[in-house]
Amino acid sequence: MSESDAALLEAAHRMSQDPTFREVIWRHCAIAGAKSDLARFSSRIHPNDQMLQHSLRHFRDINWSLSQYFHVALQQHYAARQVLDLYFGARRNNLEILDFACGYGRFLRFLVLGESPSRIWGSEIQHDAVDYVVRELGVHGIYSDVDPQRFQPGRQFDCIWVASLFSHLPERLFHAWLQRLLSVLKPGGVLCFSVHDECLLPPPATMSPTGIHFLPSSENDDLDKQSYGTTFVSESFVRNAIVAACEPGHPFHRLKRGLANEQDIYVVPKDRDPDLGRLAAFRQGPWGWVDSCNISDSGELHLHGWAASFDDVRVESVKVTLDGRTHDCRTGLPREDVARVLGDERLGTTGWEFRLQLPAQQYESYIEVSARSAAGELALLYTGKLAIPPRKETGPVAAPSIGSKVSQSITALFGKLFR
Repeated sequence: MSESDAALLEAAHRMSQDPTFREVIWRHCAIAGAKSDLARFSSRIHPNDQMLQHSLRHFRDINWSLSQYFHVALQQHYAARQVLDLYFGARRNNLEILDFACGYGRFLRFLVLGESPSRIWGSEIQHDAVDYVVRELGVHGIYSDVDPQRFQPGRQFDCIWVASLFSHLPERLFHAWLQRLLSVLKPGGVLCFSVHDECLLPPPATMSPTGIHFLPSSENDDLDKQSYGTTFVSESFVRNAIVAACEPGHPFHRLKRGLANEQDIYVVPKDRDPDLGRLAAFRQGPWGWVDSCNISDSGELHLHGWAASFDDVRVESVKVTLDGRTHDCRTGLPREDVARVLGDERLGTTGWEFRLQLPAQQYESYIEVSARSAAGELALLYTGKLAIPPRKETGPVAAPSIGSKVSQSITALFGKLFR
């Protein structure tokens, strides 16, 4: 790691412990309760967490990197809680849950807020990651293995949650891990795993006749590229894999783009005859991004980005909070690029923009940008400290153009979010 990378990482870790930052994240957590509960929330990030390191390398900016890291974690937590509530219904209490391929606990740090850590297990091939989540979050730990048959948890689980592992596996390991994880479910249990659908396959690559395309590369340089790359699959491939692991006609439910509006979530029950119709009520919640945050020489703060509710298309509002004051953004602006990248023409007017003349003196401020859906769901688009420079008496300066930075920031959110 270079000196500049190390300095960025150290600064990001300091920011993650800032009391204001912690309060912002807590406000966006779907189960946030009394303020006193904030003490239970661990925002510490392990120095080896590849997801934060990847974002820092990409953005070279603390605010954008931490915003992306927690933006994704919060949405994953919201998705998992919904699946648990909708699938188990009255059986929701006292579930024993395994977060498989848990990394350094980006999702687990939120799961333990609503579930007892004594009923949660984290498993990962990286032993220091397992040791960290056990020590930091109080969950049980299980070391994983490259060979599915050597994964011996010594127990079964009500729910196994697997975010962005199958989206990296070659065909042989895809089948082997699916079979192994289904085998350690309790009767009445459920396996949830995410994949890259074939619609995300970048050109000029084409899907194979079997419905799986594996690329031996990923953002995690620590793992063997032949066992952990980047994988795209068709629904027919997943269906056939479930049949091979279970039996013909075994039920499953696909939540399209259920994870960060990128990866599909497949919900596969242990038993053949559960009611999966309740999962139709699943909501993705609002999503979006801040494409630029600039202060002109004349002291004008200018932000722009996009936000959408993929359930309702339009968000109810985008708000910017600065120095304790909350401002509404102008929304409904043209964003053809969002519609094109996400393959949904309804999203062509999901842009927003915000301008505010700042005081002349130099100071440090804290900014928070959020999108709210009509259902009251929150998405954290951006947060962090702003260093407000002293105003220069040079007259107004034109706001920066959107240019190519927009498409770069959008694509940064898709295909590069998960390990």
